[in-house]
Amino acid sequence: MEDFDIFDENEFEAPVYKKILNEFMESMPPMPCSANYQTLSSGGRRLNGEECLVENKEDYGFHFSESVSVAVRSLAVYRDDQQNVTSTDPGIDALKLMYLFTKSIHKISPTPLKKEDKYLEEFLKDVGCESHISSIQENLEMPFHKKYIRFGTHNNVKNLLMILDELPKEWTVIQLTSRYNPEENVKPFDEFKTDISSIFITMFTNDYVDKPMSVLIPANVTKEGEQPLFKELYSLLDDNFKTIESAQYLNNKRLIKNYWSKRDDIDLRMKGVLNMMDKEWLGGWCSLLMGKLVDSKLKNKIIHYVDSAICDWGFIKLTNKQKILLYNLMDCSPVLSSQQIKSCIRQILTEHGDTEELRTFKRDIKCLDCDSDFRFSSELCLKCLSKCFEEIHKFSVVDGIKAFSQVAMKIKDDLDFRETKRHPVILIVDELLDSFPWESLPALNPHPITRMENIHFLYFLYKTHEDSIVDGYFLTKSEVGRYVINPDKDLQRMQLRMQSFIEYWCGEWKGRVAEPPAPGELLEYLNAADIFLYCGHGDGVGAVCSGSGVCRGRCVCVLSGCGSVRLSGASGRAPPAAPHQHLHVAGCPCVVGMLWEVTDLEVDKVVSTLVALSVSSKAPLDWKCVGKTKWSQGEIDTNVEQKPRSSPEKNLLLAISKARQATNYLMISTSIVSRGLPVKIIDTP
Repeated sequence: MEDFDIFDENEFEAPVYKKILNEFMESMPPMPCSANYQTLSSGGRRLNGEECLVENKEDYGFHFSESVSVAVRSLAVYRDDQQNVTSTDPGIDALKLMYLFTKSIHKISPTPLKKEDKYLEEFLKDVGCESHISSIQENLEMPFHKKYIRFGTHNNVKNLLMILDELPKEWTVIQLTSRYNPEENVKPFDEFKTDISSIFITMFTNDYVDKPMSVLIPANVTKEGEQPLFKELYSLLDDNFKTIESAQYLNNKRLIKNYWSKRDDIDLRMKGVLNMMDKEWLGGWCSLLMGKLVDSKLKNKIIHYVDSAICDWGFIKLTNKQKILLYNLMDCSPVLSSQQIKSCIRQILTEHGDTEELRTFKRDIKCLDCDSDFRFSSELCLKCLSKCFEEIHKFSVVDGIKAFSQVAMKIKDDLDFRETKRHPVILIVDELLDSFPWESLPALNPHPITRMENIHFLYFLYKTHEDSIVDGYFLTKSEVGRYVINPDKDLQRMQLRMQSFIEYWCGEWKGRVAEPPAPGELLEYLNAADIFLYCGHGDGVGAVCSGSGVCRGRCVCVLSGCGSVRLSGASGRAPPAAPHQHLHVAGCPCVVGMLWEVTDLEVDKVVSTLVALSVSSKAPLDWKCVGKTKWSQGEIDTNVEQKPRSSPEKNLLLAISKARQATNYLMISTSIVSRGLPVKIIDTP
């Protein structure tokens, strides 16, 4: 039987059309947010980005930017629509709904309204409603930073470049995107999250790029007997959860000893993961994750060094992309090993040149291991890449490595490049890569780094708090503090520790201890506070942050519970989500929390150090000097030797970096991350 369209075969009256359409609109989600849509949208965008990169089209950066955290955009749109039709006056709400209804009918049916619908439009034109309708129309005119979160033709390359140009010049915006995996279409998240063949690093802004630029980084090659990096990470996180979960059942010395042995083993495995990420996987490509240099003279010096080497050695056929990658590598060379630098130089010279020129010379090289019809040059063997490089540049790869290694050594020996200060990095990490401790990589750890869902939310939060952002940092105070400690009443020692710390260091803050606040009270905390601190299980805000009460959040949230900012996948193939996303939708500029399960004593050390570093206090003695022998009993000793007070760290991201040193456990120090805008906590005059 031939297919046919029911609407073509039958003539329906406009009211029937409208009834069908309205029933459809009522039964469908307000935004396309099903698991299938998220997978297809994200995967399709990644495929488009990859194809554009292969074909050297400049819009690959835009496609990658559209591929991450699609579900959060749907959440934000739903919340915004919900608020648009909600007010304190039911009459105004009714007017809004009627106005939107008649506006929708005009779009659906091009014919004049029938008599039964006309009364709505006539009613809205009544003199008494004109002022209300006018204000409704004004309110429905959406600012661009909210509109860009939505899905439509306004999401395009031109507007992306406009947004990047508008963001603070101090920011370095980098996105990490996993390569598309077809199994995402049919399997639950947990079944394909470890099957990652490679990632794309996309530089939206940094010291040396003027438009988005992406680099494909293949997954590391594992040695015999080793687990692949991605499987090892998720395996140790699972073991970490089981070990901490079993702690409540320890009732003899043997079990306790076994528990600490497992903790040490997991810590050692995390050290191995970081070492593998740093030395065997990313290597010199860590340079693409570095922030802009505060001293612009150093940037100019790097460009001069690299350009001089290119001119002196005669590398006249290096592409602009190769030059930019070399600038970034030399910028980071003081903190990289010689092996990392040389390996990365070799890849830049052989794999990131003119692909078409490479294909031309590859056709004349016979190799059983390589296909002349390759997509990315990294698919070719080293022998073929070296021969092609020599044909193109009339130099050997060894000469090229030697030339730029000398530049790296010159920069390493230059005293101006030691302990250089950098502006903040905004790291956009897709869901499959979010569990990695990127901030704890040796090259990145000393510098200010924060995570963000996508470029859409970065722009949204920037425009929301634009008046409070100075030199790339959201400025806030610490006068008004609110806290919730041990609301479940089952972490007694943690309660005694953190309560004694708050009373000593932040005596003017207010909050609840050993009792859960009412939902309305917690909303009040989030709306009124400069800083909100939660110490307990989980995130502490999940039950309320998705409501409509938090509409203009400005507080910086510090959530110290297990996995408080972890992206957790729901059942089936639903996209991963977390409470901090709701807080960002509500406008909270920054959320600090934990990526996985942690233990209370070590986290208390880190969080108390973080607060003591970033929040001014009238306490007589520096927190690091206070005696803590009986801290777990709620007692601190101030009768100790006076030492010079350490200088406060008002840069919250640097304070997080320093606070990681408060614990000896790597699983604790690598867990704490910032999500949101870079923040500075300023003193009150």
